[in-house]
Amino acid sequence: MFRELLFFILVLLAVIMALPRVTFAWGGHREVTYYCLKDIEWLKDFDNIEITSFNYQDSDKRTVPYEIPYKEGNIGNKTSALEILITYCEEPDWGLDKNIDSMLFKFLGYIGLDSSSWRHGYWVMGPIKLGGAPERFIHYYNMSVKAFRDGDLYWGFRFLARCLHYIEDITQPQHTYPVPYKVIVQNYFNPKKIIPIATNHHFALERYQAYQCRIGDPKYVNALTSAKPIEPEDLKVFIVESAIKSSKRAEELWDIQSKLYGPDIDKEEEFKWYLGLEQDETLKTRYDNIIVEQLSDLASKVKGLVLHMGKVVEGLSYPVYNRGLRRPIKQLVSFLTVKGYASYFSRSRRIVDDGEISPRDRL
Repeated sequence: MFRELLFFILVLLAVIMALPRVTFAWGGHREVTYYCLKDIEWLKDFDNIEITSFNYQDSDKRTVPYEIPYKEGNIGNKTSALEILITYCEEPDWGLDKNIDSMLFKFLGYIGLDSSSWRHGYWVMGPIKLGGAPERFIHYYNMSVKAFRDGDLYWGFRFLARCLHYIEDITQPQHTYPVPYKVIVQNYFNPKKIIPIATNHHFALERYQAYQCRIGDPKYVNALTSAKPIEPEDLKVFIVESAIKSSKRAEELWDIQSKLYGPDIDKEEEFKWYLGLEQDETLKTRYDNIIVEQLSDLASKVKGLVLHMGKVVEGLSYPVYNRGLRRPIKQLVSFLTVKGYASYFSRSRRIVDDGEISPRDRL
């Protein structure tokens, strides 16, 4: 019994140490979020939101301040709810969760992890569950409700966008079960070998999935647009159950990648994914099916959370959600008219056509 316990502890430590120092998740958060939310009716009523300054207390003690970026315009300009959500669902990857000053993150720094690695994952290893994604998800949900209650539509939606990021992250299996135990054992618990292999698998998955979403692959788009919403009853259960489900697909996904891409992906040297690398159609179909299943779960949770927040906002005070006399007519017109989102779609396509891909996403 003691030997089994000791072995489990060693494996657990090796898994944590093997986590890549750069945070990975799904590629193309913008495109994924757009396809999830483009048909949510209540968002369409918020198309003239004033961009406001950040007037909230940052709950984190930081070694380096986080400078608030404004990507869609300047303070005082107008934007829309959908624009905010598809723009700032990526914000936690912009350094929002880095440079956090705490004893936990100082300790994690000794084994090569940072606060962002911790906050963007939730690792499920039998009865052991570690990671900060659920707490960050709940934190920004509460901040969103607070901003809406104060009548600040811009930051209500922007905090909600940050909230979406964490539920999206933990539906990526490698954010919940980063390295199979057998890989750790095969590499003699050596982080110098395990980390580059794990990095290869993470990058290959992210780049492949991001490309399919950015070109609008029908299978991927359909998974995101047709998923049925699942609304939260308990916020922690809502995100943790997705993490548990996600972790169960991680080892199979890893094995498929090892077969699909050959021995190079399991070497210490950098593995570079490029378009058309997948030659085995049977393996590629299995690969697609697992990714699409996880994206469908992501979409169900993202849609459900946003619909739930719509009910919360509707129940708040008059300045937040104004139901004027013209509202029923406006709803009828919205129901009978297909509102175009060509600008959002074309923006996503241009990312591919013009090669406008961030350095970590470049093919």
